[in-house]
Amino acid sequence: MVLCVWCAVGLATAITVYATDASATVSALLVGLAVVTGALGWYAAETARVALEKANERRTLELKKTLAELEVAQTETVRRLSMAVEFRDEDTGKHVERIGRFSVLLAEQIGMDSEFCKRIRHAAPLHDVGKVAIPDHILLKPGPLTPEERAIVETHTEEGYRLVRGSSSAILDMAATIALSHQEKWDGSGYPRGLKGEAIPIEGRIVAVADVFDALTSDRVYRPAFPLHEAIRMMREERGTHFDPVLLDAFMEVLEEHGTDGVGGGPPDPEAIVEETLETFVSALGRGEAEGAEEAIVAAIDAGVTPTMLHAEVISPSLRRVSVLRASGEIDEDRERRALSIIKRVLATLSRYMTADARPTRQRVLVAGVEGDSHTLGLQMVHDQLAAAGFRTMLDTDLAPEDLMETVTLRHPDVVVVGDPVHEIEDSVEIAIRDLRSQHPEIPIVLGGPAVGGSIPADELAGVSVLERIDESVPVVEHLLAAPPAPATPVSHA
Repeated sequence: MVLCVWCAVGLATAITVYATDASATVSALLVGLAVVTGALGWYAAETARVALEKANERRTLELKKTLAELEVAQTETVRRLSMAVEFRDEDTGKHVERIGRFSVLLAEQIGMDSEFCKRIRHAAPLHDVGKVAIPDHILLKPGPLTPEERAIVETHTEEGYRLVRGSSSAILDMAATIALSHQEKWDGSGYPRGLKGEAIPIEGRIVAVADVFDALTSDRVYRPAFPLHEAIRMMREERGTHFDPVLLDAFMEVLEEHGTDGVGGGPPDPEAIVEETLETFVSALGRGEAEGAEEAIVAAIDAGVTPTMLHAEVISPSLRRVSVLRASGEIDEDRERRALSIIKRVLATLSRYMTADARPTRQRVLVAGVEGDSHTLGLQMVHDQLAAAGFRTMLDTDLAPEDLMETVTLRHPDVVVVGDPVHEIEDSVEIAIRDLRSQHPEIPIVLGGPAVGGSIPADELAGVSVLERIDESVPVVEHLLAAPPAPATPVSHA
């Protein structure tokens, strides 16, 4: 629109030159005016276009962020549902995890796209979610089921579909399809609807193969596991009757390549997983990709890495890396802020996962960050680990040094964890800690130290425990609470 207006002005000027018998000087001036007018029109239009592109990019980034947060929430919900199924039957506790791994490996083997593979990893563990509606005396019965009991068990497909259908989540939508169709058979003899061949959804056919293999090779309440060769023989006999023949052949290739646990011939190597997760996580932070960072953490948890190990071996080193890059000028303030924002989101997700089933029944712990302290994410990890261990935790990350004593008096903690102070207020924080030790010698004090990005304290703080690794938080607090109270230390401000 802006360009059209300016072009019209230029065109009018050119017509004026042509239609009037102006002198050469006047004509030249008018032509020059037309050129300048056209240039101004182009510049105004280009400026407007660039501004519009930037606005669209900003809205796109905001939308991606919102979608990523929604996907993380959906994934967490699915994982919680999977855990509900897992806890229902202790004999198949790891069954749902293996189904997820086998299903995604089989999907990859037959060339399904990455989005499908990502969804089935989280959706497949919900294949038996409908079993929450089956009474324990039937579900856990050690002997053969009666025809009536078998009919009740078979309702778990419809029940599972009913539980998770109708969601806006792509993962739960796939989970509903899997719950309904994973007991169908290639020849049409399955249940609940007797679907046949390719009328059975592909995700249901994939999970059917993974489910039966894991069931055959796992101990159950009613029988021990079959040997591997016997399980494979039994499944091959059902090729083209129970199982899609193409999928069964592809699954045999998966077993040859990855072993019977779906990860390559043996139990997963936590160190290798952590190393790979750290590399992926740091790379995603550098690019500002929240979704990639969150997916790396979720994949590590799926592989059995504990949140505490992720704190110590992935997130803490990443925080230090961000700090080093900012200090060296390799990243600017905006990129640092973006990386820290991503880490904060990941920690929030991990915190919900860690503390969902925790019961605060142990002693009170105050985790205190002083005003201006830049190590609040480290303190958040300390807090979450203690909360997950059952301590009644209190987190305050913006305390003025002079308010530390008052906060302790008001909250009556059994242990105080203090973040590492910034240089500008280091002396006043040390004085506050010494005063606290003098007036409340019965309260053990822990200094964040290297665990939260700080340092070893000066000699005058000798006697204060120091966290050198973030995963020492719970052991250090437990040790201090088990030890007798320290004697009072005279206050010295010299």
